[in-house]
Amino acid sequence: MSERKLKAWQRAGLIDAETAERVRVWEAGHARPLGVWAIVGLGALTIGLGIVSVVAANWDAISGELRLAAHFILMVGLAAWLWVYLPKREKNDYFSDGGLFVAAVLGLTFFAHAGQVYQTSSPLWQPLLAWLILFSPLLLLFGRGWPIATLWMVGVLGTAWSHADEYGHVWLWGTHATPPSHPALYWGLIACPPMVIAAFSAAMRGISVRPAFWRLLEQLAIATILAGLTILIIVRGWESRSDYLFGSVAVQSLALIGAAAAIFVARRTRSGEATARILGVAAVLHTGQALLLDLSDPDRGPWMSSLFFLILWGAIAAGAHYAGWRRIFQLAVGLIAVRIIILSFELNDDLLGNGVGLILSGIFAMAVAWATVHVSKRYAPAQGMAHD
Repeated sequence: MSERKLKAWQRAGLIDAETAERVRVWEAGHARPLGVWAIVGLGALTIGLGIVSVVAANWDAISGELRLAAHFILMVGLAAWLWVYLPKREKNDYFSDGGLFVAAVLGLTFFAHAGQVYQTSSPLWQPLLAWLILFSPLLLLFGRGWPIATLWMVGVLGTAWSHADEYGHVWLWGTHATPPSHPALYWGLIACPPMVIAAFSAAMRGISVRPAFWRLLEQLAIATILAGLTILIIVRGWESRSDYLFGSVAVQSLALIGAAAAIFVARRTRSGEATARILGVAAVLHTGQALLLDLSDPDRGPWMSSLFFLILWGAIAAGAHYAGWRRIFQLAVGLIAVRIIILSFELNDDLLGNGVGLILSGIFAMAVAWATVHVSKRYAPAQGMAHD
């Protein structure tokens, strides 16, 4: 328990000084020494690297069937240990999450190992999908921390991305690659997993005995959505339009609105309301920019993408201020300032070739930086006041 939270709770009248002191004493007696954990982790890493080195040095001398058998035995042994250990009430979260992480990674690498031994040529999304089907119940039923939430989210995104690359050639979408049979529907749905995960996680937070885990998963999904939309806003500032852009964006925007509604209903808090409103703004911006590209061929100057970028991150900053997310508010304000500075250089590129233009651009950048620091210090929510 951080000292910051204890002081915030005391100021809010939730606990008195005597209770806060008892919490400090209890936490001191149950603290996990970071140094010891670091040494244990270093020792485990050293042992693992030694095993990998021994196996790598003798890789060609070991038959493929023997390597797969050893790999499979490791997975079965770890699964048996997890079967016994995970149902225990007094289990340590670090050990349980560590065991789950190792088991999931062993399962993922087993598919790659089998492909290497038998020289299979299946597309990447197939083993990833098989891994998700086999290990999602285990990870979602027993996961508790960032390692498991992040691993599962990366697995979902990797599966969707690899399928898009295999089926639709994602890097060539909109240029000369052969599109899927129903491109608008396909490109709309392939981007929807983060919206589904965000809505499902928000609903699970209220009924699960592990609300912290589902909170992490929801945060990862929301971060993925906002990062992806930000990239799209930037890219569409110079990308040519496609015949099925608006159809796919319509599907994605409906998914964003659905996720916003689900979060708003499941979490009737300031945090839930702010998240839902940010997703609603994101849906409107996503649709609006696609509509502009679909109806006309606007000037490829920096104005349009910059405007949509500033509106999105302005909405995020407003939502963060309402919900009390101090770091998110500061991040949003910082990104807005960086985008304004970049826009100023884009608009004044003709002036950058002379000394006066450089001086003016430098002064403007310093002024924006000063304003950013001033806004972050004066208007950022107080630490420990987030409304979850």
